[in-house]
Amino acid sequence: MARSFSDTLIKGIEYLQLPFQYRHRFAALAWKILSDRRLVHELPRLNSHRDWLRSAGIQTVIDVGGFVGSFAYAVRTILPEVQIYSFEPVDENFASLEKNLSSPGHFQAFQTALGNRSGSIDFFRNDFVASSSVLEMADLHRQAFPQTEHQVKVTVPVARLDDYLGKMTLQKRALLKIDVQGYEAVILEGAKETLKQVDYLLTEVSYQTLYKDQPLFDEMNTLITAQGFGYAGTFDSMFSPLDGSILQSDALFIRREAG
Repeated sequence: MARSFSDTLIKGIEYLQLPFQYRHRFAALAWKILSDRRLVHELPRLNSHRDWLRSAGIQTVIDVGGFVGSFAYAVRTILPEVQIYSFEPVDENFASLEKNLSSPGHFQAFQTALGNRSGSIDFFRNDFVASSSVLEMADLHRQAFPQTEHQVKVTVPVARLDDYLGKMTLQKRALLKIDVQGYEAVILEGAKETLKQVDYLLTEVSYQTLYKDQPLFDEMNTLITAQGFGYAGTFDSMFSPLDGSILQSDALFIRREAG
């Protein structure tokens, strides 16, 4: 979250290069970079993996933790014809998500949190909205990122991802992305049937406890590989501003028969 001057400069250069790499969207992308950096901030990260994303044959993306559409926007930029299904529980985020992604393209959004049951659930909405979670924040998170100190508890709807199978058309190959601040394992409990139709799983994993009761990487790796996936590496990592240690990564798992 906190960056050095050199990191900021490098990131700025990455943003400036993007419109030239997507010339068919040059004007629209340049405008978004200038006017809505929150929406575009995932694109530089995914752009470094665009050759793999294009060669993987992905036709469907399930975006769990849709936020304002930043991941979906990046995926659509790289894969313009992909079908995207996004899930986001927070009212203002969901409104921005629909506004940002509804047109053009193949997109559908569902306003709900996901878990292992249906109903409602307490949700800790953080002033730094990207840090909001079903789980309470751990002390390490507050120490490393003081801007996330304040949060309020609200109630949001919750469902299992499997409950939405009948509302989605999962054309092969399908990628499931989960970024829900420590609640990933519970979502996977409610997605066992969906996982059978997924070829790639891109999920946030933690190496240190940032949210209370969250599983760390070893437990997540065991859980996911038991579902027929193999760990294939990381897309990106977040480092602690306190000591430089690795806090989180976006880990890629590939269904073994997907190759």
